[in-house]
Amino acid sequence: MMESEVTFQHAPLVERVAETFGQAYFVFDLKTNRFKYLNRAFSHLFGVSEEIALADAAQIHGYLHEEDRPFLYDQYAKLLTVKEQEGIEFRIQVPAQEEKWICLCCQLYEEKEETLVTGFAEDITQRKEYQSNILKFNSKKNSTLEILSHDLAAPFNNIEGMIELLETELKDSQSVVLNLVHYIKENAKKGSDMIRDFVDNEFLESAQIVLHKERIDICHRVRIMIDNYQQMSGGLISKNFVMELPDEPLFMYLDVMKFMQAFNNLVSNAIKFTHDHGTIKVKVEDKVATTLFTVSDDGIGIPQDLQPRLFDKFTSARREGIKGEKSIGLGMSIIKKIVELHQGKVWFESQEGKGSTFYMELPKE
Repeated sequence: MMESEVTFQHAPLVERVAETFGQAYFVFDLKTNRFKYLNRAFSHLFGVSEEIALADAAQIHGYLHEEDRPFLYDQYAKLLTVKEQEGIEFRIQVPAQEEKWICLCCQLYEEKEETLVTGFAEDITQRKEYQSNILKFNSKKNSTLEILSHDLAAPFNNIEGMIELLETELKDSQSVVLNLVHYIKENAKKGSDMIRDFVDNEFLESAQIVLHKERIDICHRVRIMIDNYQQMSGGLISKNFVMELPDEPLFMYLDVMKFMQAFNNLVSNAIKFTHDHGTIKVKVEDKVATTLFTVSDDGIGIPQDLQPRLFDKFTSARREGIKGEKSIGLGMSIIKKIVELHQGKVWFESQEGKGSTFYMELPKE
């Protein structure tokens, strides 16, 4: 373990304590490019013996996932400036083992003639897989709810329209018949409102102020969301979906639940204001320091007089969808709030009768 090399006061005691935890603790000397200390959990995490790791730190470098190496180089450069880094998530590929996700926290110490990086790492693979499954099913739920609320609105509206005709025809009929017709009309409207209210509440509850950011491949998340819609196109929903995504993974630090809910709401709005067999295009562009997300459609567009108030809370710019879907005027204001919490910006271009394009640009970190 090379205890004699550890420079911290009471180091042997610290080491014995470190051995009792499951986290991988280490001390790395930047001047010699060698580990001065690491515990057994570190050896287990990286699949290499303590002796080998202490003698040859470069072997650990070889286990880093190729796609994550540029990201880690950037984090190392920041560490030299800010002296402390937390929650660095990256992948390693140990020979004969499954890919692992690691979360690293570290500090830079400069004492006398030594420059040390100390910290701990832990295996978060199961947590990432669990979160991935939650996000997958959450995306499926969101798209399904939006599609159902969109397509169920039409038959409910048709029922209400036919009932109004019946009321006109039966205005001189027996009161019992009219009361039954009124009852059917009332419940048809209630059913339509309940569906939309449920979707609105789901969106509102997911848009709380506190962010819980994690490093994720945003293209993977967008692809899952649009795939859910494409699977239902031509069935529950008659729209053409087009995706333009980078070929390589695009990693960002996001509160993925909130951001994908905002993104889903933009797609839902495009569905709401685009006629059947229209086209909805989703595009993700890597802008180096930022990522630009675009949702465009060839629908009915936004009237010029409503555009300045579109992002207001409870905006007067709210409109019913093509099939009568109602709006409470909160969706766009919440999207704006979520984007701004991520230090990003959102804007749009629209021409009545020709469609709309919404943009969200967010920093990667």
